[in-house]
Formats: sequence, structure tokens, C-alpha cells
Amino acid sequence: MLHFRLDKNLCVSCGSCARDCLPQVIEMVDQYPVIRKEEQCIRCLHCLAVCPTGAISILNHTPAQSRSLKGNYPTPEQLETLLKGRRSVRQYRKRNVDPALLKRILDAASHAPTGGNSRKLWITVIDDIKVMNAFREDVYRRLAEVTAQNRMPENPRQKFFSTAPELWKKEQKDGIFRHAPHCILVSNAKDATCVEQDPLIYLSSFELLAQTQGLGTLWCGLLYWCLRLVLPEFLPRLGIPETHTLGYAMLFGYPAVSYHRTVEHGPAQVHRLTWPTV
Repeated sequence: MLHFRLDKNLCVSCGSCARDCLPQVIEMVDQYPVIRKEEQCIRCLHCLAVCPTGAISILNHTPAQSRSLKGNYPTPEQLETLLKGRRSVRQYRKRNVDPALLKRILDAASHAPTGGNSRKLWITVIDDIKVMNAFREDVYRRLAEVTAQNRMPENPRQKFFSTAPELWKKEQKDGIFRHAPHCILVSNAKDATCVEQDPLIYLSSFELLAQTQGLGTLWCGLLYWCLRLVLPEFLPRLGIPETHTLGYAMLFGYPAVSYHRTVEHGPAQVHRLTWPTV
């Protein structure tokens, strides 16, 4: 059930909801919007968001629960500074991120777009240092076993994965996890519309949200490749269902390093296309 509700006292019959409905399930009947084929709704909530008077509620979401956009967006300069000031962090404090803060970031990141609004991502978070340390130890231990047994699969990072356990054991050099206190793994359903793209979009959103809350992040391809190519037996232990495939990994935590300014990479390398016109 969509629980589509219309407050006729607020509705001005503008038709914005019907015009913006991608699957065209909203119709204007006697000047008011109705939904006849609920099974075709993709649950995007555009109708709630586009209604200028807050007359529409759907899927138990109401305008009163929403936040007005007017005057609440960051300025262009603020958003530009966030993008330019974002850094890959490889130094972390040995401290758990506040659970309430992490929940707020995860809840906000869940609004990241997915192809076809499939919303089938599976988010795995290690949010406790003790658990992270145990996971780290198991990864290096298992890599050492695979190397000792000459069973390291052929992969682009084969030399690194073969030598990393020894460096960790002898010198505490944490090449994979960078001593981060936490990590997040994002998987997507194998039947999702955009299996590979959705996790990357999610983590891009998570990263920027984390930065605004004083957290550092690191896109961790080494952990991703390690789990996908060398230690896939860890995936069920991480609670990732067989219906999903690991999309990518990110480390995060309170940074032990401070950056004080943006860097300027520009100008952008852009190919401006021309096309013959009739």
C-alpha cells in the first residue's frame, strides 16, 4: 500500500505531481491527483517533494516530517570549498566515532540516488575499534596463510597482498587499513538496475557528509580487492548476503591530521562537443 493521501484543503490543482511522476501513475481527476495503479509506483517520493503547498503524503511520509529547501541549501562557495577541501585521510585517532553522529550520517547517506530507485544497497559498518582490530588481525592472518600455502590468486595486487602480512606482523605497518578505527562496505543486489554504480554514489555521499562532521575518510580499494579477489570467504562472515555483490569499501574515523586549505587542480579538462544541426 502506498498510503497516498491528499489534503484537498491545501491542494491548488496545479498538476505538478502528475507532470513530475516518472512512471505516470498520478492522474488529475476532477482537478485532484489520484493514483490508480499503485504497483507501477517506483516510490521516489517526487510527488511529496514537488507539491508547493504540502498537500501530498505517501508511504507514511508527510510534509511535516520534511525539511524546507528554501534557504537551507549550502551556498555555491561552501559546496565548492567542501569538494576542493576534501582529502583522503590516512592518519586516524584511536577513538570510536560517536554513535549518534554516525547514525545521522548513515541516515542522510541513505538518500543517495540509486538507478531506477531500486534502493537495494546493503550497508555493512564496523563501528567499534575492538571489532575493527579483530577484523584487521584476521585479514592479515588469512593473507599470510594463503601466501604460505602458495594459493595467492593471480591479481594486480598479488605482490602487495603477499608481503603485507609480514610488514604488519614485524613493523605494524597497516598497508590495507591505515590503522583506521572503522570501515564501511557497500554491497548491491545482483538484480539491481545499476549494480556497480549505486555503491560508489552512496559512498561519495557518505564521504562528503562525513567531512562536514569532522570525520576523515579513505576510499579503500585495497580492502575491496582483498575481499573480492583473495578472501571472498570473508563476505558471508561480514553478513553480506549471497543475493548481493560487494561494491566498494571506505575507511573512516576521527582524523589525526588537519588540512588547512583547498588545493586547485583546475582548469577542468573538458571536451566540448559540437554536432551537426539540420
